[in-house]
Amino acid sequence: MLLNIVTDEKLLTSQIVKIVLLCITCGGILVNLIKLIRIKETQRRVVIFLTLLGLCFATYYILNEYFMERSLLHNPKYVTGTTLGYCSVTGLGEGIEFEYEVNGKKIRNCNTYYPLFKDSINVPNGKYIVRYSENDITDGRMDFKKPVSGAK
Repeated sequence: MLLNIVTDEKLLTSQIVKIVLLCITCGGILVNLIKLIRIKETQRRVVIFLTLLGLCFATYYILNEYFMERSLLHNPKYVTGTTLGYCSVTGLGEGIEFEYEVNGKKIRNCNTYYPLFKDSINVPNGKYIVRYSENDITDGRMDFKKPVSGAK
């Protein structure tokens, strides 16, 4: 997961960024395919081929993230989640670990709390809405702006 984005606005912005990245990587794939066909030197062909593989891997990863966030944006499901403690979000710093249950399966995840202040979130045992997708129930995202009042 690139970022743990929750709100509709952030998911839409993320989708736009991923579309731009896909255009760049697909353009790179096309250019390198043309070079691979035209160039006859073995050493340069190997370098171009390795570059092509890297671009294909990047495109695959970006597409997976794109479709996951698309599902979160257009077909979200919601459950109540419980904060557990603090954790580390790769590339984003400190986050909040939480747990939620879907179809009898308990799932743990970690979200950044930005732009909220850490002190404004109940940790541990805070109850908040978790947005998830049926395509991948393990990629739920807690929305710290939506506390659940009276939840057990």
